[in-house]
Order: sequence, then structure tokens, then C-alpha cells
Amino acid sequence: MKLYSKFFTANITLLLILLCSCEKETNNVVLESMDPVSSFSKKPNDPGFADNDMVMFWNDKAATVLGVGMPQPTRTRNFAIIQIAVHDALNNIKPKYESYTLDELRQHADPNAAVASAAYWAIIGLKRQGSFPVDTWYAESLSTIPDGKRKELGITLGKHAAEAIIAERSNDGFTQVVFASINPPNGVIPGAYRSTVTAINFVPTATLFGFRTVPNWGTVTKPYVIESNHQFKPSGPHALTSNEYLQDYNEIKVKGARVGGQRTIDEEKSAQFWSENRPSILWNTFVRKDIENKKIDAWKTARLFALMHVSMAESINSVLNAAYFYYYWRPETAIRLGSADGNNNTESDANWLPFLSESFTSVSPPVPGYPSAFAAYGGTTAEILRLFYESDETSIDLTTTSSNPLVTFPKPSFHFSSFSQAARENSLSLISLGWDFRKSSLDGEDMGKEIAAYVFKHHFKEL
Repeated sequence: MKLYSKFFTANITLLLILLCSCEKETNNVVLESMDPVSSFSKKPNDPGFADNDMVMFWNDKAATVLGVGMPQPTRTRNFAIIQIAVHDALNNIKPKYESYTLDELRQHADPNAAVASAAYWAIIGLKRQGSFPVDTWYAESLSTIPDGKRKELGITLGKHAAEAIIAERSNDGFTQVVFASINPPNGVIPGAYRSTVTAINFVPTATLFGFRTVPNWGTVTKPYVIESNHQFKPSGPHALTSNEYLQDYNEIKVKGARVGGQRTIDEEKSAQFWSENRPSILWNTFVRKDIENKKIDAWKTARLFALMHVSMAESINSVLNAAYFYYYWRPETAIRLGSADGNNNTESDANWLPFLSESFTSVSPPVPGYPSAFAAYGGTTAEILRLFYESDETSIDLTTTSSNPLVTFPKPSFHFSSFSQAARENSLSLISLGWDFRKSSLDGEDMGKEIAAYVFKHHFKEL
């Protein structure tokens, strides 16, 4: 300052020239630095509230790339990884909630650039881009963000968030999963699971050849938050000789039959609505519809998606663990073999098939029948939403995302006034579909709720 004072007293014009020159030189240094402390003022732009448009955009793109054919547990795993990456990227700019993997505080990073980069690199890292224009989506996203160091920091941060969760899940047991196997073999005693894969033309006796889907998923896959995949194992199905089993048997035999089924108009509509064999896609759409009715920022939106999809991943891990533990038959097997189940009051139907059966595909989901994974997904999502908003109330109008060719047009739509209503209607629809006994459905729903409550309590918590 003494030097500047001397210049000022000598020649004010020279001082002004020198000051302008120094300011220009300082700006050049800032543009060349990537260090947030030296690049910007000590106080970052306050990202206390940022619109959730970018989070919603990339959640939609994740659903698009994951909507293609793949085993549902794989889809659920991928969705969880992508949403964790987005959540962690934002919470390493301004930590509002617990990060799952990444610990790399970048206060000056642009939130939208971080979100786009995290989702993009997670999709790329999981090799799920397929033929979709993911690079174009990414370029379009970044084009909406002003160029500069904040944008570059966001891009770097997002990429690191994606790499961190992919690395963390690289040893989660996914590479050990057997996706299709003849083992364990078809059961031979009453109540034991038999394969339900249709051979051709709905010939009932042709559906019992040996085929298993992800038989070891529930034992080799590492949990995300819960202690183990058997932590929330339900009590088990009804004994075949019990009155409770008889009631469930007769209920689904009537309501869930492909031919001669006795369903109300609402039950038939509900069965068609919930026949989506990609439940994580349907429930993701449900959550998106709910978010559209509320004003929540990017951080809260990313947290909700992370909570939901991680809980769904925990649910399918746990359901598959329990399903292959109990190894319980599906209704279509039980009803065909009802004369040999040890219950004198059950009447068999050798030609019984579930509602909305398709040729050359799985008639019922090709995994053992207790507990219900579809019901667990609904219980999980409803409970996360209830805990997140501290309320069960909502107002959602939703059209089914089911691609089942037997679903009538126009595709069925429903209005939901509460999260628990949606979960319960999903569970009961599985009876009308002929897929799951009532106990399997309700126990699956309860299991999903318990898992969701545990995840909500133990991770992604507010700081």
C-alpha cells in the first residue's frame, strides 16, 4: 500500500493504469486455477435451494435406459447406484444429508453440472447406455449451464461420485449371481416350489420343467444399509392343512383365474394396472408424480430417490433370500395339485392358470411364491414416502406402465389419495392377478415397510 500511495501522490493517472493492470493480471490467475479456495471468494455461491429440474431430468433418463429387458433385481441395483451417485454429488457441494460413499467437499461446484455428470457417468460406468442417446442428453444438460470453473468442478465432482459408488458396489456379489439355473430342483412334496415357466400354448403339464431365476441373489448380494438379507425374514406361509390356507386358496382360485375368474370391475382394472413386471419403473413413476405436486429442491429430491431405490434394492435382496429359504409353491401349482396337498377341503383344477397369462413367457413370476416381491416394492415405497413427508396423504393420478399385451385399452388409470392406499391396492391386485396368495402379499408388503423404516432411520439422514 505504501507503493500505491507513493504512486498516487506522484501521478494519479499512472496509479489508475497500474490498478487496472493489476486487476487484469489477477483475473487471469483465477481463470487458470481449479482450486476452489484460490479460484473464488472464501464464501461460495449459496446453493441452499436449487431447483430439482436436473435431478428429475436424469431420473427420467435413468428410468428410460433401465426400462429395457433385464432381470428386475438387476434393474433395481442399477437404479440404486445411479441415484446414490446423484445424491452424493449434491451433498458434497453443500452437505445437507449423509453421503453414502463420496467424501470430497467441493463447495464451489455447480449443482446442476454435478447432477448431470453423476447420472451420466453412473450410466456409462454400469454400461447401461445401450442404443440410447445418452451422450446427447449429457451435452444438452451441460449446455444449459454457464461455462466456467464452477461448471468444471461440478462435472468433476459428479464423475467422482459415480466412480465412488460403482467401486463400492463392485464387490457386492453381483458378479457371483446365477441368473438362470435348474437348481434347486422342482419340489416333490406338497407346498414345495415348482417352476412356473410356460413351455407352449398354456399346457399346464408343460409348465413344470426346471428353471430358476436368480436362485442365489439373496445369499450372495451385499446389503446397502441393513445388517443382512435375512434380517427381516417373515414368519412363513400358512400350513397347508390350516383354515387360513384354505381361505387364501379358495380366494385366489376364484379371483385370480384366467378362465372363469370372478372379479369385480375394480379388481380386474387393478390387476391390469399393477401387472407391470418392472415394478421399480412403475414406483419410480409414482414418486415422480408425487414430487410434481410439491415444491422440493434438488437436495430433497435426490435424497428421496436415493432412499426409495436403495430401500427397493434392499427389499428384493431380502425377498429373494426368504423366497429360496421357504421355497414355497405358487398358486398355479397349488391349485393344479390341490388334490394331493394334504388338505381334504381344497379342490384341485388341473387346468388352472392365472389371469393375464401370456404364451412363451412366465405365467407367474419365476421365483418361489413366498413372500411377494411385488408387494414388498409397494410397501417399501409407500413407507419411504410417508416417513419422508411425515404424512400419508397425497394426490396422484397415474396410468399403468405395464406393457402386458393383455392389458385392455385405454390402459387403466387410478387416483391415489394416500401412499398406504397405493401399497395395499398393489398387494391385493396380486390375488386378482393369480400370482400370490393373500398371506404372501401382505407379508411382503409388511416386510417392505420394515426395511424402508430401517433404511430411513439409519442412512441419508439430515445433518
